[in-house]
Amino acid sequence: YLTPPIGVAQLQDGKVNRYESDKASDEHVAAPIGWAGVEDNYFALLATSSKNRFDGLDVIRRGVKEKVGGEEVTHHFIATAVPLRPGENYLVFAGPKDPEILRAVDSRAGGVGLENAINYGMLASVVRPVVDFVLLPVLNFTYRYVHNYGLAIIVITFLINMFFFPLKWKSTLKMRMAAAHQPRMKELQDRIKSLKKDDPQFQALQLEQVKLMKEANPLGGCLPMLLQLPIFWAFYTLLTVSIDVRHAPFFGWIDNLSAPDRFHILPVVMCLSMMAQSAMMPSMGQQSNPSQKIMMYVMPVVLTAFFFWQAPSGLVLYWLFSNLVGAGQQLVINRLNPPTPAPDTTSTKQKKRAA
Repeated sequence: YLTPPIGVAQLQDGKVNRYESDKASDEHVAAPIGWAGVEDNYFALLATSSKNRFDGLDVIRRGVKEKVGGEEVTHHFIATAVPLRPGENYLVFAGPKDPEILRAVDSRAGGVGLENAINYGMLASVVRPVVDFVLLPVLNFTYRYVHNYGLAIIVITFLINMFFFPLKWKSTLKMRMAAAHQPRMKELQDRIKSLKKDDPQFQALQLEQVKLMKEANPLGGCLPMLLQLPIFWAFYTLLTVSIDVRHAPFFGWIDNLSAPDRFHILPVVMCLSMMAQSAMMPSMGQQSNPSQKIMMYVMPVVLTAFFFWQAPSGLVLYWLFSNLVGAGQQLVINRLNPPTPAPDTTSTKQKKRAA
């Protein structure tokens, strides 16, 4: 089932090192190694010793050339060799890189960290607990009832969005308050520019400006999305390394949630849903604000072109349904909290002067 493997993996001093097959030369690692073997994205062939260490490792690379359609193509292969010592027992694991299976085998091997063979990427310390102890158990639990991993992703997405709904409600009100205060903020900025720092009004206007910024922090509107980013990245990792979702169908042409949509229908619909959700968000100022138009129309296209176009279908499904649920939540918020006029922040002294 490893034809050919993506690369060689080994554990050294608690850190997993990986070697790709398309490099030019062989390598030798002289340091003590906990376990070593060959792997692809979902399966591994790993070995460890009773002393929980190998004295070094050889990485062997070969390139085989053949002609395909009149063009010369090079196929890269990789293997590894470890020294064996007499009198020691060796444990060999050949199977799927499933967290529960690897933990069970690791306990028999004396705790050498075989579960680290799953490649969670650069943010493994953050992603691993979210995937292994939250997302994957909940996903499999939901699957037992709906019998479809696509539907299970939709159910989990709905629950995640409902969990963040109170925060989204509060953030929307903050954004509206920031928009309502914007004319007064601009007026204060213009007046402060025209004053000297030793002017008594300078500090008074600055204090008023700080007070308005505390009442309505526009950055609060981005908080729900920022809090969802770790879950989003954990979902991405889960759908690219989990053996459970490998080749899992959803419906129709989406027959593999771990692979991109071959017709790119989901990414296009997801891009449109992002635009629609952005259009429903409260304005941060005037309608002609160019930065808001960029966020509304350009950013969804850029994200779709550079990330979602080739992302796993399950991840696109998660983001698409998250947009749809978010749009529904925004409708409820907009209906129950209609925009209010800007508060009158003019002081009594200023009103008397105007009179």
